[in-house]
Amino acid sequence: MYLSNLDPLGTPDPRPLRDQRSLSDTFVFVVQEASNAFVAETCIHVLRRANRILGQDIYSWSLIDATRRACRDMTLCAPHQVLVLVGGTDQPWRPAKSDLSPLRAAIRNAARVCVVGGAVFVPLAAGVLGAKRVSVHSAFRAGVQESCANVEMHDDTTCHHKALSSATGPAAAMRMMVELIGAREGKFTEVALACDLGLQETGTQPAAGSGERWRMQRLAQGCDVITDALQIMEDHIEDTLSVAQIAEIIGISARKLERGFSEKLGRSPLKVYRDLRLDRANDLMMQTALPLGEVALACGFSNVTLMKRWFQRKYGQAPCDVRRQAFSGIH
Repeated sequence: MYLSNLDPLGTPDPRPLRDQRSLSDTFVFVVQEASNAFVAETCIHVLRRANRILGQDIYSWSLIDATRRACRDMTLCAPHQVLVLVGGTDQPWRPAKSDLSPLRAAIRNAARVCVVGGAVFVPLAAGVLGAKRVSVHSAFRAGVQESCANVEMHDDTTCHHKALSSATGPAAAMRMMVELIGAREGKFTEVALACDLGLQETGTQPAAGSGERWRMQRLAQGCDVITDALQIMEDHIEDTLSVAQIAEIIGISARKLERGFSEKLGRSPLKVYRDLRLDRANDLMMQTALPLGEVALACGFSNVTLMKRWFQRKYGQAPCDVRRQAFSGIH
């Protein structure tokens, strides 16, 4: 495990996550027992939503139950992976001697280690706690202090120090995952993800938008022209505007608008507009029972056939398959 401080400037930032060396896109979740699996699932949900916002399957994961005997004879974590030890908030996770060896090896091997709840006791028991600052659930503070008197208890519910991240419990674990993703992908993605998950504080949420819009805004890197154009496109999903009409609303020439999209997004305004409409169509098919004809009209397509053709190209499956899976699941 990479143990140097992730903040090379030595500033008092409680989330020093600027060094990319211990930030991986592959996660291994090891749960204390089956009853804690839901915490790992919430963290995995964060990764799924991040993939959705980013428009690619960037993040991957595996889930392991530490109580299974097979875990004692396997390599839990590779050097390029983030190890997430998931404990509960009722009982400290104090590994049995037979489990300690593979857990110790996994901690030493991992690019980064994350501990949730009672899992804070695992690196302590293994004797490989490289960081000295952790967030600890109130139920475990006395036990951690007794086990390692020189550990600094961080006041916030999450903490990132050296190559160790910690969260006090299930809700904090989601926040910890969002912060790790934000460190890799940038603050804009972190805010978008927190907003998507309902973790953003009231009054600080950015303007709502589709996943496709978030991806385009991220690529635009704050360009006002593109941000304004994307907002206009979303406001006019049903009554599709021309490039000239969008440019006129913004107050620039159509040529300048096209040039901005080409330089920042590598795509024409019309292609971006179409993807925004398809993204809306996808949401409507998954979340409503609207007939496909009404979905097409609501998303600015002149007919169902046209929508189906572009939808198949973008998502690799027919709209009717998306609708069926949304209502019946994948069998």
